[in-house]
Amino acid sequence: MKESHDSTIRLAVTDDISAINKIYNQAVNDGLRTAHTEPVSLKDRRIWFSNHRKDAFPIFIAEINGQIAGWISISPYRSDRQALDEVIEISYYVDYSHHKKGLGSRLMDRALHFCQQAPYRIAGAILISQNQASITLLKKFGFSEGGRIPDAIRYEDTFRDHLYFFKKLQN
Repeated sequence: MKESHDSTIRLAVTDDISAINKIYNQAVNDGLRTAHTEPVSLKDRRIWFSNHRKDAFPIFIAEINGQIAGWISISPYRSDRQALDEVIEISYYVDYSHHKKGLGSRLMDRALHFCQQAPYRIAGAILISQNQASITLLKKFGFSEGGRIPDAIRYEDTFRDHLYFFKKLQN
């Protein structure tokens, strides 16, 4: 099922922080979707948001009928290491009530379009091995697995691999 034509993708603004955090914490509370075991505070989310300059590391919002349904962020990868300045990390989350409606694809398409216009060479995504929906989305957009740390994630005595996917953006 596809989203209605009333959906838009736009840059995030400060007023979106609470909704961004709510969607992220939905995944945290579900368990084994993020490496967080406790919900992220609104204070920490505000700090995270302030580190995303719109011109270099934007956050895009999917909005449906005035409600935020998902988001995708472009973040520096290991920002303290200058030789990695052309590598970014993409993270994305869709409200569970909007899963399987094409929203993740629309967000990824927008983020990759931005990245291809920016001076980035490689996009990376880091995820947990059981997250088949994310693996499928990443492969759809030409990402490949570039590495894994076996059993790195421990959650309630369950172990999962930490996966690293990448996509070359420019020749």
